[in-house]
Amino acid sequence: MFTTNPVSLKNLLEDVEAGKIQLPEFQRRWVWDDYRIRALLASISRGFPVGAIMTLDAGGETRFKARPVEGASRGDSAIELFLLDGQQRLTSLYQALKYPGPVDTHDSRGGRIRRWYYIDMLRAMDPVADREDAIVSVPENKRVTRDFGRETVLDLSTPDLEYQNHMIPTEHLLQPMNWMFAYQGFWHQAGTHPNENIIEFSERFNNKILEVFGGYLLPVIGLNRETPKEAVCTVFEKVNTGGVTLTVFELVTATFAADDFDLRNDWDERRERMHNDFAVLRGIQGEQFLQAVTLLATQQRRREKETLSEPVNQIPAIGCQKRDILELMLGEYKEWADNVEEGFKRAARFLHGQFVFKQGDVPYNTQLVPLAALFVELGKELDPSVARQSLERWFWSGIFSEAYGGGVETQYALDLDQVARYVRTGAEPRLITEASFNPERLISLRTRNSAAYKGLYALQMKSGAVDWRTGDPLTLSTYHDQAIDIHHIFPVAWCQKQEAPVPRSLYDSIINKTPIDASTNRIIGGAAPSRYLERLKQDNPEDNLRSVLQRHWLDYDRLKVDQFAECFAERGEAMLNLIFEAMGKARPGGGEVFRNTLIREKVISAETQPVEPGEIEGFDDPEPDYDEIGSAAYEDGGAT
Repeated sequence: MFTTNPVSLKNLLEDVEAGKIQLPEFQRRWVWDDYRIRALLASISRGFPVGAIMTLDAGGETRFKARPVEGASRGDSAIELFLLDGQQRLTSLYQALKYPGPVDTHDSRGGRIRRWYYIDMLRAMDPVADREDAIVSVPENKRVTRDFGRETVLDLSTPDLEYQNHMIPTEHLLQPMNWMFAYQGFWHQAGTHPNENIIEFSERFNNKILEVFGGYLLPVIGLNRETPKEAVCTVFEKVNTGGVTLTVFELVTATFAADDFDLRNDWDERRERMHNDFAVLRGIQGEQFLQAVTLLATQQRRREKETLSEPVNQIPAIGCQKRDILELMLGEYKEWADNVEEGFKRAARFLHGQFVFKQGDVPYNTQLVPLAALFVELGKELDPSVARQSLERWFWSGIFSEAYGGGVETQYALDLDQVARYVRTGAEPRLITEASFNPERLISLRTRNSAAYKGLYALQMKSGAVDWRTGDPLTLSTYHDQAIDIHHIFPVAWCQKQEAPVPRSLYDSIINKTPIDASTNRIIGGAAPSRYLERLKQDNPEDNLRSVLQRHWLDYDRLKVDQFAECFAERGEAMLNLIFEAMGKARPGGGEVFRNTLIREKVISAETQPVEPGEIEGFDDPEPDYDEIGSAAYEDGGAT
């Protein structure tokens, strides 16, 4: 699969110049800075290793659109090798040692500059001098100045000035004879050389510097033409020293380019359409689009083989692993891409129906890959309500079993096959039969980082949560117009100021959060529920408010007397019911989880008995504490 051989730097650069060695189109045009180029030349001048390069034989299974190394022409020779690793080193060396012009580089601030490189011969021969100090770079005009250009410090603008200053251009290091003869001739005429004997000095410089460059060997790892694309991609993930990882999408882009198809441009146009039309799709990237295409392409290959009654061990599997994507043919991409784009758009409409309206609220972007593929595969079969209910059950089971967190390509293949069969025949997919949800997980859902947190937020709206002030159902329109977001029911400020403070692990749990519009949240502020309910009744009669709170799985009478523990336990029970109903499963036990947690966190004691709302007497409504946002908004009239 590969060989490792030392190859002379001189021969490598000649092959670069002739076009025998070229870059695959996916390699970035990235330029080393001036300091790194000088350090590279200094290392080679001392015979130090500068690392291996890696090549791939051209003409094999892995085809790329090629381009020459910067500065080189394509030459008359056919490409023999793709340069996979070592682009910056070989490009820098080619431009400094072969290219008859200044080197494109950049300074320490990142500004693009063009420089000529020299070796200071006297300093290079000084045994105590730092070799990097002997590598000199000068501006494109070959003059180094100071005092804003008024004083010339070094002028190398003519060959005689180069000889006079003992500066040999690096482009002469591999073929130095003519320059060295001219240098010797200059000093024979000019008089005494600083080292007195010009011939002896030239010989020592030749032995110590020039022969090192002329005989320098670089280790070359050569991948043969049978190397699969997956291995090439792995090289860039694990080996590439440029610090830039090659993605599967970029590698497919490079292989399609060999057939004059611009995948990057095609995807950019599709992405713009998808992202502009549906905010929920803005997390979809090119690789996920390719995964959906590959799922359908591999499924078609499998069906064709099954139709031909091929032996089972020769029937390809459905998949979208890296190797599957890299085997995707351009014709297959063109066949499926339009359908997949429409599949993602139908998936976005489906998400809207699940009350997921923007990118940040999508539980799993990864789950959209099989979802889009299923809309392509099933088409109008998903129109009947019973079919849509089956799809919804799979969707919520995947979220609450947290099945799409990583290493999900195998799951995608199972989904396309099993969920389609479920819709068509009723045979439950493995994801649904194995899905479960631990009641204790509900308490630990505290931030939007969790897919289950996002899912439960959406499920509350889907299951009937309404606007607290108007009682209007939460729809896509009200979600955006009224800035619906998830907020605390018992405010943080109130929880922290209790005689026995409610711990953050409980008040930040999603059990203590619900979808609330921005105006209502300003009314709530940091006040006790007993206080903000009085404010809300200014816009909503008590009977209506009771009904609204029930749609959020809250008891008005418990909120009215600030019963955090009872509200927490009862709402936790309701949310568990909500989750298992969405998953289409009978709820297991777990009823004691919330009470035990309240005891463990010392919010209630083990002896405390649940209190019915009607049994509460003598409630003293304290003056509330407002947080800065809530009180300011209320006083400014923002709550009206």
